[in-house]
Amino acid sequence: MKKNKRSQVRMQEMAFMLVGVILFFVFVGLFGVTILFNMLKSSAQQTADNNALTAIKNLASSPEFYCATSKTNCIDGDKAMALSNDLNYTKFYSFSRLEIIKSIAFDKNRADMIKCTMANYPNCEEIVIFDKHARYEKSVTSYVALCRIESENGYSYQKCELAKLEAATEDKDIKSPKSK
Repeated sequence: MKKNKRSQVRMQEMAFMLVGVILFFVFVGLFGVTILFNMLKSSAQQTADNNALTAIKNLASSPEFYCATSKTNCIDGDKAMALSNDLNYTKFYSFSRLEIIKSIAFDKNRADMIKCTMANYPNCEEIVIFDKHARYEKSVTSYVALCRIESENGYSYQKCELAKLEAATEDKDIKSPKSK
């Protein structure tokens, strides 16, 4: 009888040990899956950022924005104004926000900038092509020449100024409000 109880105790010890080992490997597996998921999520965000950077570099050369002259990195301000707030462009680009900020507003907060409309153009600071109002964004910028046709004393000429083309993508990793 004593031998039988001793065997039962050893069997229980072995069962508890097996349960402990199984739980240990389950926790290690969950930890590994969590790390892999975070790496995958980070890789997806990095790919989205790289795609946005590549797209913004080529955006100034696109027919929608390109200046009539053969200048590189030149955006036609008149074309940009015609496209501003056009709802079709929210589907065309994978950005959550696309805008052009003139150099006079580089040091201002977004809320303090004068948004361009057909009534106040060119005496404004920010041309918003579209804004999907994403809660958290990560933006990439490229400096461009923003040009428009002006006329003075019966002569037409192209007036250019420095501007920043800014495209933002929705960032699901950060938990802070939009940057300025």
